[in-house]
Amino acid sequence: MSRSEFARLVNQQGARMGENTGCTSRVVATWEDGDVSCPRPVYRRILAALTGESLLALGFSSPRSPVRRTVFTSDQVDDQEEGVDRRSFVSGLAALGFCPERGTPRKIGSTEVRTVRQTVRKLKQLDERMGGDNLSVDARRALGALNRLINTARYAESTGRKLRSVYGDLAVLTGWLSYDAGRVEDAWAYYNQSLYQARMAEDPEVEVHAYAQMSMAAARNGMPRDAVDLARMGQRVSARHVPPRLMSLLTLREAWGWAMLGDSKECRSALARAYRSFDHGASDEDPPWIDFYSLAELDGLAATCHAELGETAVAQRLAERTLATMSHRYGRNRAWYTVVLAELHVQKGDVHDACEVARSALPLIADVSSARTTARLAAFRSSVAMHKDDVPVRDFLTESRPLVA
Repeated sequence: MSRSEFARLVNQQGARMGENTGCTSRVVATWEDGDVSCPRPVYRRILAALTGESLLALGFSSPRSPVRRTVFTSDQVDDQEEGVDRRSFVSGLAALGFCPERGTPRKIGSTEVRTVRQTVRKLKQLDERMGGDNLSVDARRALGALNRLINTARYAESTGRKLRSVYGDLAVLTGWLSYDAGRVEDAWAYYNQSLYQARMAEDPEVEVHAYAQMSMAAARNGMPRDAVDLARMGQRVSARHVPPRLMSLLTLREAWGWAMLGDSKECRSALARAYRSFDHGASDEDPPWIDFYSLAELDGLAATCHAELGETAVAQRLAERTLATMSHRYGRNRAWYTVVLAELHVQKGDVHDACEVARSALPLIADVSSARTTARLAAFRSSVAMHKDDVPVRDFLTESRPLVA
């Protein structure tokens, strides 16, 4: 069966058991690809009745012994650990025969596709902790290797579609890493590659991901109307229901475009829709890449919108709430929003407080390699440089100089 066919069978079995489910091919994909170690109780009951097999026989873990996930805080990650993880990422590619010295596998199937997906997930986890500068080179190498695999290996048509979906996913990530590293033109090229592969694979999820990232890049590069239109394209691209959290993110991207256009009415309307959609909570259909989108991230992006509209007090309150609630796992994002909060203090005329806030971001920025974040810090330094005769400002400029040199 295809994933869609199996999803329909699950829904039919659920209806016979009096369960109201909305299983889709995306849900089945998370089971097959190992993104979900143990389904929700309703699906456990349905799968048991449908197959007559235990969870373990079906390849899941027992709900009584869940798989543990290690969450790293910024003070637990050191250079040695990052080096080990990067070597693990590269060895994952080599295991598929991506290593040029070993050549490309002649025949591949679902096992190799799963390995590729795991390799991409590993790169995403590294990005959360390290930033884009160091990883963008690794991502480009992986993308080139995957392109060679698609065009030289032998595989079934269904395997080919999965490979192209993974390529599209990796191309979006490579675009983001390039953007974070300050290579904006490269980022747009990778986003366009992602759209191309998503359409070849008939994968609307990857296509929506690309539109979401392109909208963000457009807003940050002085193209607010494009940001609005790209976000709306993402909202329209899929004929099926879009999960609430994903719709929230797309609507938030639209809000940012309206804020940059100075349209406070449209911006506030989009922000209200973003919060309402987010309040619906997580869904089985949420794509794995949206894990980063927490309430803290929503507040942080909303703060950026209000700051753009000149609503400094509201923006400051949201930025402070973001930093109070955001996981330390997202070191780069915490650094980014700390600098945003410092900028808001400057707008209010509190230069000393601004420098104290910005000083707290310095260890975070030192821990990640993000040209985009460093550039924002440099812009903040320029905004307070006229007050360099004040001791707190002079101390901050001295301490931060090595990071922006």
